[in-house]
Amino acid sequence: MNILLTGASGFVGQNLLSALVSEGHKVVACVRDTKKWQARFPEIECLECDFSKDHNPDVWVPRLKGIDLVINAVGIIVETRSQSFENIHTKAPVALFTAAKQVGINKILQISALGADANAETPYHITKRAADDALKSLKLNSVIFYPSMVIGRGGDSTTLFSAMASLPIMPIIGKGDQELQPIHIDHLKDNLLELLKNWPSEAKSFELVGAKPISLLNLFSLLRKWLQMKPTFAFFIPIILMKFSAALNDRLNFGPLTTDNLKMLLAGNCGNPTPISEVTGIKPKSIEESLQKTPVTSADIWHARLIFLQPLLRISIALVWIFTGIFVGFLYPVEESYKLLSYSAAALNILLGIASLIAYRIRLIVTLQLLLLITYTWVEPVLLGPINLLLIVATLIMLVLEDK
Repeated sequence: MNILLTGASGFVGQNLLSALVSEGHKVVACVRDTKKWQARFPEIECLECDFSKDHNPDVWVPRLKGIDLVINAVGIIVETRSQSFENIHTKAPVALFTAAKQVGINKILQISALGADANAETPYHITKRAADDALKSLKLNSVIFYPSMVIGRGGDSTTLFSAMASLPIMPIIGKGDQELQPIHIDHLKDNLLELLKNWPSEAKSFELVGAKPISLLNLFSLLRKWLQMKPTFAFFIPIILMKFSAALNDRLNFGPLTTDNLKMLLAGNCGNPTPISEVTGIKPKSIEESLQKTPVTSADIWHARLIFLQPLLRISIALVWIFTGIFVGFLYPVEESYKLLSYSAAALNILLGIASLIAYRIRLIVTLQLLLLITYTWVEPVLLGPINLLLIVATLIMLVLEDK
């Protein structure tokens, strides 16, 4: 089957791409960096697509030549300057669906999200629902998947929860009694591949969830066990403090938990696995079963432990540059003839600190910081050498963690 797959560079999209190729399907992958993905998957065709602006059906029509099935797996968890929920979740998918109908493609699989229904409150769910409604209105032989939280190596939810579970004391939101019904990425792939073999004769919608609900506290304990860490105590954080932390992160972007993500988490995330199981014949699995079949690696453990240290390292380095700039420029006494040089160095230090704080062009900023640190060490090797050596190492680590 000739399949157009959007969101092929995302967590779900990458896993679907590998699964489809392994099953012998011919895949046309819509990505932003075609060179990178073509090198990784030479057997597929890569198309350069930009969901932030490809909002006209005419843009999609030529891309759909020879296509039998369209799978839309595009999704973002957090909005950025260049990517909004409305553009990524609604405008571009609707243009794609409309173009598919125009060229006679009847099979479309839309990967939405559990909670994108009449009770949707967050922009994430509302924009997903808008695309779902548009697809339904086209009267095509379409299928909409409503997956719960998708667990698997590389997933945003897995990354966040593994990081929280790996802390010396597990921070639990509220009482930790929020009911979730996560599905493993392998289970999602298996259902998709079986559905392709027996496509429904009419439009359908399916919830994709695990076999049974699990509380947030138990999920954290399970992930900690999967990471091969000893049991620890749980620290129950009042909801009001979590809301404050999420709101702060909305502005500073120092972690993965946002206000909308927190709101969706508190609302719970459960569904019914029976309908999709009846169609595909695949028995739903609990997240415990799925994790048992996913061996943990040292990379998983390192990643979980570094997630929260990453923003702390960047903030710490930024504050060192800012405070050093303030001290050199305004507090440290210098001769009159050196004041201009002192003020210039102070201003540069402060600017580099602010740039680090907001993670602006991190590779360039780190290069400038390293050049300055080497210069300062050369000028004052005895006084600044040991401190700067430590700061150079910390800055290089920051580059590795931040440069994506």
